[in-house]
Parts: sequence; C-alpha cells; structure tokens
Amino acid sequence: MLFGTREGEMQVMTEGPCRSRLAFAPTQDSTEPLCLDRLRRVREPVSRSKAGVQGKVADVISGRSRHAESRNELQAFRVLLATAHADGWQEQPFTLEYHHEGKKRRYTPDLLVAWGTHRTVVEIKPDAEADLPENRARFELIRELLAEHGYHFRVWKSSEICSEPRLTNAGLVLRYRCVEIPAPKRERIQRAFSSMAESRLCTFCETSGIAVQSVLRLVLEGTLHIDWWEPLTPDSRVSTTPIGRQVWPCPVLGSYFS
Repeated sequence: MLFGTREGEMQVMTEGPCRSRLAFAPTQDSTEPLCLDRLRRVREPVSRSKAGVQGKVADVISGRSRHAESRNELQAFRVLLATAHADGWQEQPFTLEYHHEGKKRRYTPDLLVAWGTHRTVVEIKPDAEADLPENRARFELIRELLAEHGYHFRVWKSSEICSEPRLTNAGLVLRYRCVEIPAPKRERIQRAFSSMAESRLCTFCETSGIAVQSVLRLVLEGTLHIDWWEPLTPDSRVSTTPIGRQVWPCPVLGSYFS
C-alpha cells in the first residue's frame, strides 16, 4: 500500500505477497496516494566529475527540464519527448529493494513511463552491457519483481535509442517545441484535416497557409503524426492517426505492450 509521509521520509509501496518493496522520494506533506505527476528523483544526478556526458533536455509540455547522466540518456530523453506522447514519465522514480542469494539488493531504474494505467520501468543500457549474461539474469529477476507491483519492465538498448532516421527526426521536431499556436490557428488546422486523414507536409502548408513550425509542434503534442522511420522532408506525410512502424516508445504499443 502507498502511504503519505512527513517531509524527508521515503514513501514505501508494497502490494500483496511481493518479494520486494518500492521506495519513492518524499513529496510535500500528504496522506493521499502517490501520483506519477508528483514523483521526484530518488537521488541527485551524478556530478559532472563522475559522468562522461551530462546535460538537460527541455520538456516544454511538462514545464520542466530532464537531467540526463549519459549520452544514451540524452538521446533517449529526446526520442521519448518527441515520439512517446506519454501521459507522464519520471527519471529515477524509485528504488526497488529486495533480497537475492542471501543479500539485500537495491535497484534504481532510469525511467518510469506511463500511458494510462500501463506503466513501464525502463533501464537504459549500452548493447554490450545489456547482453552480459549476469545482467540478463539480473534484469529477468527485476522484471519478475516489478510485475508483482503491477509494472512492466524493458531494457532499452543504445542501438534501439539511436536507430535512424528516428533519432534525427526527433531532434528536428524538438526544435519547434517552444512554438506557440493560438486557438484560431489550431481551429484552422483542424478544419483543414477534417476532410482528409493524411497530406504531404509541403502540400498542406501551401494550401492551408499554416507554417511548417506549427504543424511539427502539433506532432510533438500527438495531435498530428509523421512516419518517424522515413527522413523528415517537405514531402513527408502528415496524418491525424499514427503512420509507419510503431516502435517503442509510442502510445500505440505503449498502451498494450511492454
């Protein structure tokens, strides 16, 4: 069960006959159940002296910055922000505490991503590390333990994160995350797409008088869609429904699969 705590204490969750427990970072004084949008990191980001690559990614939709501790995390956050359209996500959301082979173990995942009630815990790893036999065995155990709490688990390999042209497309679309779209312009776009499900980007912009920046801003929101697996060009397709291969993280797969 989830309990409110005094400031400075950890919030602990156990559900049923679990072999582990989840420890969340403290929030403001509350006796209400913990919500995803109130989660915080369970520890401070690794300092620059300890990490080879470090940086922040602006999450305009959520009104905050995401602090990455590695190049893989930086790229993963960009892909997640551009393509996932998740209901919420949090870096290092909790610590999983469990016993294995007579010793107390602790595991802190990189991400928790949610689409509705479907919540996926994510470990970001270079391919070589992810494929080590000892890590594969450890992650399988973690998968089982998290399932007891109702969470899905996946290892997100660097080769998957950096797959092209999705990674480049994500970077291009994120350039327009600060574009503001007034309500009248949104209505114009909606009316323009009311008679068609799909159009070429250049064709739509020329006939509607809507700037490319506004269209790609709506792609970030999930109102419009592009094929992330085709290079983004003026001739790219824009649709009101998802098109192209639906590869995690995306709301179509995220709603049903881990």
